[in-house]
Amino acid sequence: MKRYRNIIVGAILCVVLAAGYFGSTRGHAEPLSQPQGQQTESTMRTVQVSGSGEVQVTPDSAVISLGVQTEADTAQAALNDNNTKVQAVLDGLKKSIPSNNIQTQTLRLSPRYETKDNNQTLAGYTATNIVEVRTDKLDSLGSLIDQAVKDGANTIENINFEVSDPEKWSDQARETAMQNARHKAEQLAKLTGATLGPVLEIQETSQTPGPVMRSLAPAAEAAVPVSPGSQSVSVDVQVTWTLVVKGEQ
Repeated sequence: MKRYRNIIVGAILCVVLAAGYFGSTRGHAEPLSQPQGQQTESTMRTVQVSGSGEVQVTPDSAVISLGVQTEADTAQAALNDNNTKVQAVLDGLKKSIPSNNIQTQTLRLSPRYETKDNNQTLAGYTATNIVEVRTDKLDSLGSLIDQAVKDGANTIENINFEVSDPEKWSDQARETAMQNARHKAEQLAKLTGATLGPVLEIQETSQTPGPVMRSLAPAAEAAVPVSPGSQSVSVDVQVTWTLVVKGEQ
């Protein structure tokens, strides 16, 4: 009996020692260290500024939509008359414009109706032929339109002015925008006793010129005054720099 009592006491003692051991182990667990990269990000000083650049550009090319509209009692007569007059206009244009810069835009033949005493009757047909003319000779654009009218063009729809190389002007505006942003950032850094470090991030929004349409007055015998005006190319940037402070490098 005494032998069994000693065995039980010994078992209880082992359990108590084991519990104390594991409790001691959990109580001395080492804390996880913070990754060095996270520490760097949390203590990094930055400055974020915006900059803008704008360039005014004069368009260097134009696309004109002009043509001939004719009317006749029959569809064939309206179309034949239109073909003859359009050909005369094209012949005149080709004297100063390369053929590959002239393209048919619209060719339309439609009936015309008249209403009398609430009755609609066929009055004839209308034929329309509109061509697109592209030119970079803006100084003689008015004379070109005037000559087309003299050659038989009686429909001038619109004129679009374009910039042939918008990326060139976007590059210039972008440089100005970055210079503007750096100037602001350097001033802010100096006011806080720091200098600029590497760039962390750049975001850009830009506006490049598209075709600008000008409406023209109905064709007349006088030369048409045409002015291309100017277009704006703009770039906005938002730049983030690190700030470097002496003694914290």
